[in-house]
Amino acid sequence: MADRGFPTHCPCGSRVSRRTSKTPTNPGRLFHSCPYGNENNPHHLFKWTDLCMVEEIEDIKFNIDGLQMASVDTEKVVQVCQSHIENLTLENRACCSLVSTLKNEISGFEQEIKDAHMELRSLKNMVACVVVLFVVYKLCT
Repeated sequence: MADRGFPTHCPCGSRVSRRTSKTPTNPGRLFHSCPYGNENNPHHLFKWTDLCMVEEIEDIKFNIDGLQMASVDTEKVVQVCQSHIENLTLENRACCSLVSTLKNEISGFEQEIKDAHMELRSLKNMVACVVVLFVVYKLCT
């Protein structure tokens, strides 16, 4: 595709210019050419501008077709991503609900632990009282 469309340089390295034909067979027809060449010299660039334009349009159409196909593919990927996002959102809500439930259960367990701790203190105090009473009883008898 490097030789298609509007040329900018001749194979000899010179910059190409656009000119107007003054020949009787192509009067007023635009062309691109090397300053050192002509239509009959194969070593220097000569190309009709209308042919360049057709090539440019064909290449643009080809690129547009490629972009349209890429756009369709991208849209499919976007739809898949949106579906994944919806699924992850639902999973996240379920996880948040589970976390909330577990927090409530942990709070309940913490309260039960506090209550058990208080009960153990009470039992410890009762055992200490019983031991003291037993020792006093033994000393008195």
